[in-house]
Amino acid sequence: MAAGTASGAGPVSDLAPAGSGSRPGERGDAVPGPAASASGEDARSPVDAAGGPGRWRRRHPRSPEVILVVAFAVSRIVAASVGVRFDAGVLDGTVNTDMWQLLDVRLLKDQLVQSVWHLNSQPPLFNLYGGLLLKLPAGWQQPVEVVAALVLGLVIVLCTYRLLVELGVHEVVALVVTLVCVVASPSYLLYENWLNYAYPTAACGVFGAWCLVRYLRTHRARFGLGFFSAYAIMVLLNSTYQIEWLLLAGGVVLVALRHRWRQVVAVAAVPLVVVLTWYVKDAAMFGTTTTSSWLGMNLARDVLYKAPPSEIAQLQRDGTMSPLASVPAFGGPGAYVPKFVRARPSSIAALGALTKADGATNFNNPIYISVSSRYLHDDIAFIRAHPSDYAADVGDSIQVWLVSADQNFTNSADWPHLRTYAKVYDHLVEWQPATDPAPALVLFRHTPSPLSWLSLQAVAVYALALVGAPVLAWRRRRSDPATAATMAVCWWTTLYAFAASSLVEIGENERFRFELGPVPLILATVVVTSVVRARWPRRTPH
Repeated sequence: MAAGTASGAGPVSDLAPAGSGSRPGERGDAVPGPAASASGEDARSPVDAAGGPGRWRRRHPRSPEVILVVAFAVSRIVAASVGVRFDAGVLDGTVNTDMWQLLDVRLLKDQLVQSVWHLNSQPPLFNLYGGLLLKLPAGWQQPVEVVAALVLGLVIVLCTYRLLVELGVHEVVALVVTLVCVVASPSYLLYENWLNYAYPTAACGVFGAWCLVRYLRTHRARFGLGFFSAYAIMVLLNSTYQIEWLLLAGGVVLVALRHRWRQVVAVAAVPLVVVLTWYVKDAAMFGTTTTSSWLGMNLARDVLYKAPPSEIAQLQRDGTMSPLASVPAFGGPGAYVPKFVRARPSSIAALGALTKADGATNFNNPIYISVSSRYLHDDIAFIRAHPSDYAADVGDSIQVWLVSADQNFTNSADWPHLRTYAKVYDHLVEWQPATDPAPALVLFRHTPSPLSWLSLQAVAVYALALVGAPVLAWRRRRSDPATAATMAVCWWTTLYAFAASSLVEIGENERFRFELGPVPLILATVVVTSVVRARWPRRTPH
């Protein structure tokens, strides 16, 4: 954000170190920003205060939002007209549509509270939402699913634009980026029409970031509650995001508003208590310390699946690894019972059943807690013995992460209706030379993924977000502490999701990337904008 000097000698570059003048927040306090009203609300946006870009917004105060809403509506109508439909097949209760992360759909419909309370394989909110959908009267389920997805889509679109503007991006640039990279993206359209936790996670991430920057500028408690609630929902919705991520993000806010620490603690209290309650429940009932009991099995699918059998056999002969390492992870009950674990009966169907009513495996059965823990021991043993093999596995995960996110749907019912459009879009906007029909499948076949399948836009976005954003945040820490703290939290979220997924998972890494939503893109756009302003500063009249 370019800001004029006290003498009016011209704009100061975004990338220039903060000076010693009497700028807002110089002592490290988060302040409402330039031209704050007596009520604490900003009278102008950050770019307004810099002079120039805000003039367009003052002449057309709501035009960008109207354009975005209209464009979003038109795009979804066109998609529906070509055959795109909401896919809620995971609630059908058949073995072909079964989703590992969901409990037996009959239990979700008939024993929802008891079943979700005894959930250990996943955090609770997605199963809770699925159960509530199943309880709706006949004919209501699909309309509710579609409306909820469209609302989430509008949240993503409007918060992307508003967050870009709050972080100092010109309104026209913010509008174009949102239209091209979010509204027109086939990835957002496909995830929006799929009953999964990926789209809600993306919505919570960008909504929480927007609430955060508003909280840091205005100190209004409702924005602080919105931020902490959105991030707490992500922890209870998606197992990628654990409590250490939430606590560190909250710590950044506490430091930024350290002179208002009591208010920060107050707005964070309820969301944190809810999250901690679930963790304590899991620890007491199942002895787990995360919201998912699958860590060892997830890592085994990454580390052990592609490991040469001779290397595993040698470590087993040495006593370093157990015989379990030779059994593929996420196997059916017969792969583990009774050779490795014993099944225990339970009056709670969500725990006692080895299979669901449709015949699919019940991965919430406690046998998988024990199996996963033993896999984790073998995973770590193999990584210590063959670190170079593990490094290659992480490299494979990163390759899948950088594939265009829409290619997670190449076997979906909606893909044929969007295949041509997605191919053109991915080539022109994602800068992906060749469409990859199934990136993870290729890796599981021990075949290297060609670099032509990577989205070069994703490569550029993550390079700018992970390297440029912390530098810019550090340099703005005094001149614009609200922007600096928001960028720091968004950077931490991006780094956390990227590292956690790449180090542990292989299979749907492009989906894990999508779950960050537009946050990395926003960081990259802010960095590029700052570099452009530093290179070609605006000249303001004296």
